[in-house]
Amino acid sequence: MIRLVTVASVLSSNTGVKPTPVIDTKDDSAATYWASKLRVSPEDIANAVAKVGPSVAAVRRYLGK
Repeated sequence: MIRLVTVASVLSSNTGVKPTPVIDTKDDSAATYWASKLRVSPEDIANAVAKVGPSVAAVRRYLGK
C-alpha cells in the first residue's frame, strides 16, 4: 500500500540538519584530511584554526581557498 503525503509534511519532519563542519586539529587524521583537501600543509591548517577557529568555512576564507 502506498501512502501519499504532502511535500510540506515531509519538509517539516526533516530534522536532520547537519552541523557546521569543523576541523579538529587534535585529531591527526582529520587535520591531514583537511590539509590534503585544501592543498595546504597540516601546519597551515593548525595555524588557520588557531587564528580564525575550527569552522571549515572560516579556515577556507582565511586560506583563500
